[in-house]
Amino acid sequence: MSVYGTEPVAGPEGLTYAALLVRAERSDVLAALTRERFSGWVGPQDDGWVVAVPEHARGHVAAHRRRVDDLAAVVAQDLTTAAVAVLVQRDRLLRLWASDGVVPVTDYVSDAHVAYPHDDEAYGTEGLEGVRGLATLAGHPEAADDLTALLAEELGESESESERLMAVCRLLGWPQWLVAVDSLPRRVPGGPGAEAFTRLRAGRTGVGGLLAARAAAVVRRSE
Repeated sequence: MSVYGTEPVAGPEGLTYAALLVRAERSDVLAALTRERFSGWVGPQDDGWVVAVPEHARGHVAAHRRRVDDLAAVVAQDLTTAAVAVLVQRDRLLRLWASDGVVPVTDYVSDAHVAYPHDDEAYGTEGLEGVRGLATLAGHPEAADDLTALLAEELGESESESERLMAVCRLLGWPQWLVAVDSLPRRVPGGPGAEAFTRLRAGRTGVGGLLAARAAAVVRRSE
């Protein structure tokens, strides 16, 4: 088990979680996610970034059966800003997608064999060529070399992708509580209280959101 401070962030099977980071005013991000009928939690602004956590990490998270990477691209274009999608799968795979407005910046895969298990030729890390652009997009071009080395590294058996993501957060100035968002709807260890998040269901809050979520569940997959 990996521990940051006093809070565990990975269990024996490893965690699976996802997040969308948008560099914009929270009200603008909330409006964009409402338009996209996002299902999940929208956090407070933290050092310029707003973090949204989808209800289903690997499934459809918004209208038109969009997954978290698709949603990042749409929101980046909608708000003409930087948006990054993060996916950690069982702590064995880290994926990063980033867009700057309409321009794709990176599509990073830490282990292609894990990402594409049915492809016998898939192996190793993919997308390192976009890592420098990711550092610049995050406002930390000076971290490009360290970020590239970190994301190129093959993890040891006792290491996890949450540990790697924590190091990425330190380099790029992202909220380090990102590695604990799987705790929602309870308090995020090391991060904001649950009351600081806005709960959206198919882009709506309250009872209307519950009804909208039931209708959306017919066409959205959770995996």
